[in-house]
Amino acid sequence: MRIAIGGILHETSTFSKVPTTLADFMRTAAEGQEIIQNFSHTKSAMGGYIDAARDFQFEVVPTFYASTAPGGLVTGEALIGLTNQLVQGIKAARQTGALDGIMLDLHGAMISEIDYDAESYLLRAVRKIVGPDLPIIVALDLHGNITPEMVSLATVCVAYDEYPHIDMYERGYESGIIMTKIVRGGVKPTAAIVNIPLLAGIQREFTFAEPMLSVKHLAWDIENERGILNVSYLPGFCFSDIPQTNFSVIVTADNNQAQAQAAATRLASYIWSHREDFVVRPTAIDAAIEHAMKAPLGPIVLADIGDNPGAGAPADGTVMLEALLRHGATRTIIAPINDPEAVNLAIKAGVGNTLTLELGGKADQLHGLPLRVTATVVRLTDGEFVHTGPMGTGVLSKMGPSAVLEVQGEKGGSVTVLVTTYRHQPLDLAMLQSQGLKPTEFQIVVVKSSVHYRAAFTPIAREIIEVDTPGISNPAFDRLEFKNLKRPIFPLDREMEWVIS
Repeated sequence: MRIAIGGILHETSTFSKVPTTLADFMRTAAEGQEIIQNFSHTKSAMGGYIDAARDFQFEVVPTFYASTAPGGLVTGEALIGLTNQLVQGIKAARQTGALDGIMLDLHGAMISEIDYDAESYLLRAVRKIVGPDLPIIVALDLHGNITPEMVSLATVCVAYDEYPHIDMYERGYESGIIMTKIVRGGVKPTAAIVNIPLLAGIQREFTFAEPMLSVKHLAWDIENERGILNVSYLPGFCFSDIPQTNFSVIVTADNNQAQAQAAATRLASYIWSHREDFVVRPTAIDAAIEHAMKAPLGPIVLADIGDNPGAGAPADGTVMLEALLRHGATRTIIAPINDPEAVNLAIKAGVGNTLTLELGGKADQLHGLPLRVTATVVRLTDGEFVHTGPMGTGVLSKMGPSAVLEVQGEKGGSVTVLVTTYRHQPLDLAMLQSQGLKPTEFQIVVVKSSVHYRAAFTPIAREIIEVDTPGISNPAFDRLEFKNLKRPIFPLDREMEWVIS
């Protein structure tokens, strides 16, 4: 049993003004045995593929893998180039022996300027060379915006169950189990998808609290029914202004289309009946800061939800920094502000020296203007760290050259800021610890993140507050200009009715 493995991942925000290029992907690209070296012993979907092959005694043939941080539209050059790399890798795998299947680590919310449904674009190219019958299992991010075409091109779709995505490895491993059942056990997957006209607020997609907690448990109950192979629920990526942005449910059964459709309908109906619970209601900036400063014990984690690089935002917003300095906050850290120009200035100034600079606010006018500050350079690093927390354990992350700055406030306070060359979401404590920073020593920890931070930061936080910051990752949908979204959709169209057809 020989199974080709590979992956191409991107979560695309159509509201980001910065295109995602081939060069962005190639910073993490790996071919052939590099994939095994990079992902063995990691809590990633690829790591799950590798371990499933070991445990069920089949051979994985690595092809091509590339991913990059969420951002703007993927260029046509990038999608074509990445697809060609993956296809060439699969062709090379077939030249060394027949393939029994393919397992791909995709995302589900990649959008290119040449195709809104980039995953279907990839799968069409793969199907062109392997034919319609070879089993293809795709691991998907819970935030995928999934089309019926994509489900028809894949044999089985296996989406993450958890947000934060602490189960990437488990879903990759599950893919290996299902592939073994197909190739060796004669299982014949039949899938059904229901697309729900619901634009879910990303903070309410947190799977360890309602409403997603009950959705997850119902899905697991259905998945335990005889004949069901997999149940995937995907709240989708709400910052994609495309027709297929919505909440989807995919159920795969063993050679029983009617069972798959009935189960998908049941789960979708439950989700729709709780649609009001997916609306986000964050706290105003000044109120959140005042509360955090008065709290008897820290750390108080403030989530800057409007400027989350994990949702395609620039991560160079200055609104929280300005407000913290204005309030005279101390023992406070912001992670991160993405500003390569500022990093270069800090490097020139050197550790221990003070400089005045324009910090942040360079990508657009939506997350705050550049803030003129005086800061001391506390530390300079290469920005590399290995994840030690529950999400992506063992994976190497690269923030690029990075600087820790101590920014002085006019009222005598100061704010520590981690400034990076590349955008990176704070989803692991090692991001700070690798910079010589101990998050538990701060009263206030500001994270530019929507939900992923919760996996690592919840155990150290005295309290977590979602802050209503401006930006392209704030799920106040009436502030965003949707042009291509299929309407009606809740909550933009609150009075709408929907019946599953």
